[in-house]
Amino acid sequence: MERAFPGIDDRIEPPHKIAVLAELLQEEGCTPQQLLKDSGLDSAQLHAPATRVSSRQLLTVYGNALRLSRDPGLAIKAGKRIRITHFGMYGYALLTCATPRDAIDFAIKYRSMAATLLGLRFEETAHEAFWEFSDVLSLGARSDLFRFVLEFQLGTQLSVHGDIFGRPVTPTEIRVTYAPVSHARAYEELLGCPVRFGQERNELRFSSELLKQSLAFANPATAAVVRQTCDQLLTEMKAASSLAGKVFGILMAQPGRFPDLETIASRLHMTSRTLRRKLQAQETSYQAILNNVRKQLAMDYLRETRMSNEDIAASLGFSDAPNFRQAFKKWVGMTPSAFRERSDSEEA
Repeated sequence: MERAFPGIDDRIEPPHKIAVLAELLQEEGCTPQQLLKDSGLDSAQLHAPATRVSSRQLLTVYGNALRLSRDPGLAIKAGKRIRITHFGMYGYALLTCATPRDAIDFAIKYRSMAATLLGLRFEETAHEAFWEFSDVLSLGARSDLFRFVLEFQLGTQLSVHGDIFGRPVTPTEIRVTYAPVSHARAYEELLGCPVRFGQERNELRFSSELLKQSLAFANPATAAVVRQTCDQLLTEMKAASSLAGKVFGILMAQPGRFPDLETIASRLHMTSRTLRRKLQAQETSYQAILNNVRKQLAMDYLRETRMSNEDIAASLGFSDAPNFRQAFKKWVGMTPSAFRERSDSEEA
């Protein structure tokens, strides 16, 4: 079972979202160092052109922002500060698309050029068009972290729509799966439309009339050229991430019997030294990938089964339950028992 591109540890996105959060949190008296804790980033990297961040790093920073901020509308405000130019060539291609439907098709097809924290789908009915967002990373559809990610995405989506059309775009309605939040009024004030909580899906809805309107910077000739560049960049990105993905897939395919570095290298027709070096060039390692596999499996076991900590520890190759508990708390920030209780309460 091979990981789909991009993976959670692939560093493919500029750090603009994190930089915007840092600016807003500084207004609350928080330092960039506090926001970046455990992310592997420092404040200088936030403004370095070569810096790229992964989905995992974004989630770490978002979790820090949740704990640090006193502003319940922080994620929406940060999302609204994101401009389409922050997305580089991907954003420029969107900006020059000929029609709204062309831009939608491009956004979905080339979305892997940006870090993916949510699943994205577009649908159109006779009178409405809407984006649907799903919990592809299993954050917990009612968790605070998922809510923060979705709020950031809603703000970003509206900002990008405004850039493409050359004017503010107002949704007809927003629907979310979680229960009403204490800052529900901030949703309507910041997003400009009614919000319905406790729905079946997470959706950002617009009048279908929007799809008939012209785009402010449409330039089909330029769009064609930029799309070719995006195709080339996407091919290069997939090639750069493929080795780590293959290692991840091999480990995931044999839970409880994880092959060692030498065995995986042999399967990939290279020496263990070469594999170690190539993974290092991708800023990862066999142990980092193995830890990611163990974490994902542990979370699945705790959510979906009644296996004891001892049984999970044994199935993941830990010497005993205490070692597993210590590792899990380091990965997730809570004990296995607390994680299971939270998952159970979210499903209740």
